[in-house]
Amino acid sequence: MNILIRHIVFLSEIFLGTLVEAQSFLNASSYQVGLGGSSLLSDLGGAKGNGSNFIKDLDLKSVRFNNSYAIDWAVTNHLEYRTAFSFNYLSADDKYSGNHDRKKRNLSVNTSIFEITPTLKYNFIGSKESALKRWTKRSTTNIYLTLGAGLIYFNPKAKFDGKQVSLHNLTTEGQGLNGGANPYSKFSFVIPFGFGLSKEIAPLTSVFFELISRKCFTDYLDDVSTVYYDNASLAAINGEASAELADPNTSEFKNPQGTKRGNFKKNDSYFTFTFGYKKTLNFNLMENRPFKF
Repeated sequence: MNILIRHIVFLSEIFLGTLVEAQSFLNASSYQVGLGGSSLLSDLGGAKGNGSNFIKDLDLKSVRFNNSYAIDWAVTNHLEYRTAFSFNYLSADDKYSGNHDRKKRNLSVNTSIFEITPTLKYNFIGSKESALKRWTKRSTTNIYLTLGAGLIYFNPKAKFDGKQVSLHNLTTEGQGLNGGANPYSKFSFVIPFGFGLSKEIAPLTSVFFELISRKCFTDYLDDVSTVYYDNASLAAINGEASAELADPNTSEFKNPQGTKRGNFKKNDSYFTFTFGYKKTLNFNLMENRPFKF
């Protein structure tokens, strides 16, 4: 709980500091809602090669959904500040992989992620500045880049006995046990970056498309990172679910303790593609453009 409070305070300071600095320039605010797809790039599932956190390892069968909500404030005629909230549902399954070793490993995961990200947005097509130092609306078409820093809460799950169970407390790699991996937090920082396109369809109303990737600072979005723990010990300490979900491989033998399970040298990542609707709430002194709401 103390870690969560510190994270919230840290992100709040970023938000408030940026807002205070930008206050004298704020001329427009808008909100947007979006819906689209999401994909986990991790140790699980993927294409034919070795597991990676890069787009070449994308498995289309594991694409799931995301939805997002954001508020933008104009800072300059090209720069906007955004606070975004999103829910991302991620999935990965070794059975879909084209890699033989991963198919045999037979691990799978479903991960729900709640995300808050303060973000800067750079518009290539800027607004026009008037003589009164206010900005009029920009072109009906816009192209932009985004870069930010955020906090996520994630909870990896897998199916056991017909039900989705949380993997964190099952310590599938012996987290916290003698000779096992270190425990991991369900909270992590991320760096979102990407680009977007928007098109005005009515006065102060636009539709948009965004592609955003996240650099993550955890390797446990899929609950897989290091090596196998002794399966019999997991069954004795945490129960049958822990042992089965730690090593559901398709052979008749369980992997010995210390056998490679994931790749701890590469953190997980995920990306989203989103289609949405954006509404501008106010523009001050838009020259000769008397829009009706």
